[in-house]
Amino acid sequence: MSEYNKKTIDMYNLGGALEYIGNSNVDPEIEKWKKLFNYVKSVLPKDKNVKIIEFGSGCGQLAAMLQESGYDVVSTDAVDTFLEEQKRIGITQVKKYNFLADDFDKVFDSKADLIISWRNPHLDVDDMRKLFGVVYEGLNDEGLFIINFQNSEVHPEAEILPNGTKYNYKVLEDKQTKEKRFYAYFSKEDIEELRKDLFEIIEYHNEGGKEQKNWHVLTLKKIKRI
Repeated sequence: MSEYNKKTIDMYNLGGALEYIGNSNVDPEIEKWKKLFNYVKSVLPKDKNVKIIEFGSGCGQLAAMLQESGYDVVSTDAVDTFLEEQKRIGITQVKKYNFLADDFDKVFDSKADLIISWRNPHLDVDDMRKLFGVVYEGLNDEGLFIINFQNSEVHPEAEILPNGTKYNYKVLEDKQTKEKRFYAYFSKEDIEELRKDLFEIIEYHNEGGKEQKNWHVLTLKKIKRI
């Protein structure tokens, strides 16, 4: 796990999680979660007999919506404050899990049909490679992976780490917390390299920001090993 990701977890543990919870339970954030929920439903089979695991569920809005709709969903996070919030809003399956550090098989009793990793912009390219490997091994054959990445195309000012990660380490002026945070950006070519030999693309689009291009959004399907 990169030093930047460790700093992000520390920031949430030191009070950032409470601020995030406050910001996420108001419009327009609620509308964004509803939009994601509808997107997830659109790519799932009509049969709700699928096992879903969400990596880094944060406040748990998506997991709660899926649970309310009858899906078998497990919410997770590495930060205790987020886990407490997930339980508070009624999610029945909550697990403490850091997908970059913990053993999947020791935390979960079975593989998933869908894994979701949403709004994890603090992962450098090495962390992303680890995430893709963990998801691949944690999915059933032909299982689905829904993920989004911040788009490097709209961040031409980004700097580059020695491992090739395009990034900024900055303050978000529209948030109360004025601590600097690490944000990584990825191109379509970066995504192709990450998914190669592991996943095929089922659906891809851009969304977010004035030009609706801030995020790459993908549904990927696990490629079965021969």
